[in-house]
Amino acid sequence: MAVEYDLVIVGGTPEGYSAAAEAIRYGARVALILQDLEGERSLLIHRGLLQSKASSAFAMPPAESSVTPWQWSQQRATLIADTLTQDTAQQLMVQGVDVIAERGQIMGDRPLTLATATRQLTTRAVLVATGNQFKPPHLPGLGTVPYDTPITFWQRAQLPPSVVIVGSSPEGIVLAQWLAHQQVSVSLITSNERLLNQEDPAVSGWLVAQLRADGVDLRLGAATVTVSYQNLESAEPAIAVKLPNDVITAAALVLAPRPIPNTNDLGLEKCLSGDLPMTVNAFLQTEHPQIYLCGAAIGGYELPAIARQEARWAVQNALFWPRHRANYDTIPYDLPTQPPMARVGFTEPQARQRFSSDDILVVRQSLYRNPRAQWQESTVGFCKLIGHRDGRLLGCHGVGPEASEWVQMLAALMTQKTPWWRLANLPTLPYSLTELLRQAAQQWESDRWQPGQWRRDWVENWCNWRRSR
Repeated sequence: MAVEYDLVIVGGTPEGYSAAAEAIRYGARVALILQDLEGERSLLIHRGLLQSKASSAFAMPPAESSVTPWQWSQQRATLIADTLTQDTAQQLMVQGVDVIAERGQIMGDRPLTLATATRQLTTRAVLVATGNQFKPPHLPGLGTVPYDTPITFWQRAQLPPSVVIVGSSPEGIVLAQWLAHQQVSVSLITSNERLLNQEDPAVSGWLVAQLRADGVDLRLGAATVTVSYQNLESAEPAIAVKLPNDVITAAALVLAPRPIPNTNDLGLEKCLSGDLPMTVNAFLQTEHPQIYLCGAAIGGYELPAIARQEARWAVQNALFWPRHRANYDTIPYDLPTQPPMARVGFTEPQARQRFSSDDILVVRQSLYRNPRAQWQESTVGFCKLIGHRDGRLLGCHGVGPEASEWVQMLAALMTQKTPWWRLANLPTLPYSLTELLRQAAQQWESDRWQPGQWRRDWVENWCNWRRSR
């Protein structure tokens, strides 16, 4: 049956835009339904506000201005985001993508048909890239207390003097640290025994220590909380969060639970029999072979690097045939903590679970002994490498001012299946932070040349023979 489009992408998220650009590059007929989403704009505003602490020129308004530093940061971040994204949709349209600034819904699957307010589109495949959405947790008393999410908090007209954050999403953790740097009294409450369970224990432990050092009142393992208004003497009413053995009061409440996929009102039930959220196979297909998902629409947190790669896989599978399996082993990503943290590949527990513990190599290099880190007064952080005795690089976990650069370099080497002993001989600038990678791999390399190892014995015998000639 003839159709109008090769692919219809639903969702104006960053991964939705990436998918449209990828598909039109192949010469396909593509439509992008924005679903009232704003692409990278909100992400850029968020990152811009986080940078307001690092750059005094960015954070401080001119002396003659009447706006506060917080309002100045908001204006600057919004201006930069608007500048960088104002013509994104127009660029796609120039390339041939039909960008539809409406909401769409699947109406049927014989053929796949989507309807918007003014259009009806038939397509061979659909890619859902609608991101995630906030779902408030079940907290007794929540219906009587005003609250923010990490997204809405950045839109406040002014910073409150105190904040309590319930939940441990990456956005909530980053917000807690940022508020502490802004001299705002902040508490972070989570039912988890440790933060970022999906990360390497070394990174998770470092983050807990760093948050506490920054002044965050961190409450781990708080299984039950209730919220209410509490009237304080000679003060405005405050929000009270009751823990089993304590009560925390603050001027503002932020909820940062694990988000859920934003797949409501898409009409997916017309084509799928399973419950939401949906599951996908290794090719990012749902149970309907022509409906694909990518990014946070699959489930989980909003990680742009992973979502963009998933969009590429999904587009290639949808346009041609499903042969590109989702492989996350070499996809780097970072989180904007201070200092930033980044990762690629396995954590140490994952590596030991998949391979024999005797074959796993682990080394950790501190920034403290790096000259450039000392000169920049950025000695908080480390680089952790995980490898296999056969030469495979399995993972890298970094915390530091250039953690994303270390991880991206390792990701490139892992993609090319470069053995770690090549990394040990990589030419780097002697006093750069990237030198940590070479130094870490050199520790493994030196172990291979210890007395008693065959390489060392062979070279010693060779030298002995040469000296005797």
